[in-house]
Amino acid sequence: MSAKAARRYANAFLETAIEKKDVESAHDDMLLMQNTLQASSDLRLALKSPIVKKEQKRSILASIFESKISELTVNLLTLLSDKSRVDLLEDIAKHFMNLYNRYHGIIEVNVSSASELEKSQLNTLIKKLESVTGKKVITQTSVNKDLIGGILVRIDDTVIDGTVKYKLNQLKDRFASAVVE
Repeated sequence: MSAKAARRYANAFLETAIEKKDVESAHDDMLLMQNTLQASSDLRLALKSPIVKKEQKRSILASIFESKISELTVNLLTLLSDKSRVDLLEDIAKHFMNLYNRYHGIIEVNVSSASELEKSQLNTLIKKLESVTGKKVITQTSVNKDLIGGILVRIDDTVIDGTVKYKLNQLKDRFASAVVE
């Protein structure tokens, strides 16, 4: 239920930001809140705690964010405080960032490789993915030595596996099925 509520709040917040032509400052505010929440487990715990009263949560958020965020975002925090939903703030920020990216035609792509990709390789991959998807691509790269070689590209639920490990497993399966037949 809370995931649905977080999506609804994020969607309404983006729609309001579009209506008020304040999308970029809303994005900056959400990014600030998301980074702050990720950096502070104490803050996350305080916002989710049923022991901390909603007035205290409102005061905590105001002291941290109020001078750094737009009026639109302050209004969101006030609404969440009034409805006792500040515990959803982290999820709202995450959903908002996804909606913002979709609104701007941006997709996030996770790229895993056996070794660090060179800048030119990564740029070539980004250009190819942008031409295929027709969207701006933001990559998150990671190194996974278990892949042996090649790359693994993940776009939402789609996986493009061009790793040596995957190819070796395919060969192993073919040999195993050839022996059985």
